[in-house]
Amino acid sequence: MNTYRPSSSSNFWLIALKVVLLLLGLYLSALILSRIFSWLFLVLFAIIKVVVFVIMAFLVLHFFLKVLFRFDLYRFILGSHFHRW
Repeated sequence: MNTYRPSSSSNFWLIALKVVLLLLGLYLSALILSRIFSWLFLVLFAIIKVVVFVIMAFLVLHFFLKVLFRFDLYRFILGSHFHRW
């Protein structure tokens, strides 16, 4: 039967080594993931900006066509079967 118990000093150094390795791994993952997420957020921001621009242009165009010429752009694009009234 093996009854080996590590001494308290070797146990302390083992825990310290594990903590240092954990901190080093967290630092390296933060470096790598920050570059990946910065590119991801850059692309997503550009896509969202384009989508919002198209939606706002459509809303402004619809508003001015409705006010100036009484032309319903929603009904023209979507058809009459999408409206409840």
